[in-house]
Amino acid sequence: MRVLISGASGFVGQHVVAEFLRRGHTVRALVRPATRLEGLHWPPDIEVFRGDLRAGQDLTGAFAGVDVLVHLAAAVTGGEDAQFATTVVGTERLLDAMARSRTRRLVLASSFSVYDWSAIRGTLTEESPLESGADLYERDGYAIAKVWQERVVRRAAGAHGWRLTVLRPGFIWGRGHTLLACLGPRLGRCQVLFGGSTRIPLTHVVNCADLFATAAEDRRAIGETFNVVDGDSIRAWGYLGELSRRAGTAGVRVSVPYRAALAGVRLARWSSRRLFRGKGKLPSLLVPCRFEARFKPLRFSNRKVREVLGWRPPLSFADCLRLTYEVPVGRPTLSPGPGFELISADA
Repeated sequence: MRVLISGASGFVGQHVVAEFLRRGHTVRALVRPATRLEGLHWPPDIEVFRGDLRAGQDLTGAFAGVDVLVHLAAAVTGGEDAQFATTVVGTERLLDAMARSRTRRLVLASSFSVYDWSAIRGTLTEESPLESGADLYERDGYAIAKVWQERVVRRAAGAHGWRLTVLRPGFIWGRGHTLLACLGPRLGRCQVLFGGSTRIPLTHVVNCADLFATAAEDRRAIGETFNVVDGDSIRAWGYLGELSRRAGTAGVRVSVPYRAALAGVRLARWSSRRLFRGKGKLPSLLVPCRFEARFKPLRFSNRKVREVLGWRPPLSFADCLRLTYEVPVGRPTLSPGPGFELISADA
């Protein structure tokens, strides 16, 4: 099949491109006009469509002959207004172009950020409550934009009868992307952890890309929403320890009990409201709902995708560590099992 991938030159996008190519599909990469392709090591048979989702450019041509859109593009930096414009308005423009084409299949990259972490107890699953109402706007710009992006996509899919699959990844990691927001702030040589035994919803970028390709290929994924996590056996203390050991970085891990830290964050908000009558602006770390969305101790399940699609992460955590730290860039990686072909570490 021919796959159109938005955000193809990004961290996740490069791996998703590589996985679809590995499976023998035709890939059309949607990239910004100024994107430099030399360092991506893409083969010459990749179709490149240059377009800016933020501009008024007609993107209909990007969908010519396309069987499925894999929509990864989203802003992860910048102010709240810029993130909203890039992620939500850009998505609306892309979907308007899709509506003028014959493409009817869509796989969306959503996020764990869309969940209402403050309301969840126990295990976070696809049925957990989503962030909504006024509470949403206490979250950061990325969370706000991803909630609205998913709403826009679901609305458009319903209106046009598109066959939609939504994937919600947890914290995506891999080579060059290992220091995650769920680990807490670094103060000099000290890395602060809010609850060292807290489980973290990790998905390695290679495993994540594998599921995007699987979801696009498998008709059983149509109409479904899946959380994308490799499992929940990895805890913050152990993950950071592995990173420090393999990267050879000296430092001290300092674990602060989660409940005590959350109490301090709530006290800071209460004090700010009393002192500044609700007009004070707290750092992101001191906003309770944002703090919970990064550090709250929960369980995380990929049971639904295992049962519906029979999917298992192709790489174990040990494999992921070796791939991230030990395999030289440009060299083939280890093979995690029968039927899994070698990929490039810098894909």
